Order: sequence, then structure tokens, then C-alpha cells
Amino acid sequence: MNAAGGYPPVAIVLYLAEKFADKNLLPVGLLPRAMVHRWLLFTATELEQPLWRIARHTAIYPKDKRLPGEVALARQDFQDMAAVMDAHIGGRQFLVGDSVTVADLVAAYTLDWANEVHLLDASQHLRSYMDRMYARPKAPPRIAEALASVRA
Repeated sequence: MNAAGGYPPVAIVLYLAEKFADKNLLPVGLLPRAMVHRWLLFTATELEQPLWRIARHTAIYPKDKRLPGEVALARQDFQDMAAVMDAHIGGRQFLVGDSVTVADLVAAYTLDWANEVHLLDASQHLRSYMDRMYARPKAPPRIAEALASVRA
């Protein structure tokens, strides 16, 4: 878990993909592996960071430290970058290649978080992609389901 309390950082995800190579979550070829790294870093820097900014200024920081204007900027930053991934995923099953990779797992979690704060309403491709990732037989519960089970 990272210092802010979110999912494991990209380094840990890559470590686990390497450790459990038999799961085929990281391609062998240099170019496909580079593309996985591209989408992992894109997700962490361009999609996750605006979500953390929104969380900080709506729930994490003390009320007197929250900046409502920062929330609006972060939402726009997320939507601008989500449009890049939305254009890429249109017509594709996965971010890279013909099977699920760690890039898909990290992206699905991040998109599910964004969906919880209504940032995917205009991104049909991303919503469909996220739904496909969570429809996999061994997929973890979605964020709302996981939170509901904790509260029960």
C-alpha cells in the first residue's frame, strides 16, 4: 500500500508480475513490455494523480485546507487524459496485445475509482473496458462493492 493509502505502486505491481511470470501478466517481447510500462506510468501519473487531488480536497485534508477550485482543475485534468486512453482502447479488448496485462489491472482499478466520482460519464469506451475487466471470473470486487462489504 502506498503512503496515501491506495493500491500498490507500479513498482510492486511489476515485481509481482515478474515473480509470478506463469500468470502471463507481463509480455515477454521488448515492444509489448514497453507498451505495458507506458500504460502503467500513464495511469499512475495522468489518471491516478488527479484522483488523489480530488480526494485530498474533498475528504482527506482538514476542511480549512481544502481548495474547491483544485477539485475542478483535477477533474478537468483527469478528463483530458482519460480521453487519450478512451481513444486508444476504442476497438481493443486490452491496453496492450491480445490478453490481460498488469497495465489492464491497474487501469481498471483506477477507472473504477474515477467512476465512483462520476468522471467516466462521457467515456463509453473506458466504461465498457472497465466493465470487461471486472467481469473476469477472478476479478476482485469493484470499489463500491468492497466498501459496502466492509460497512455491512
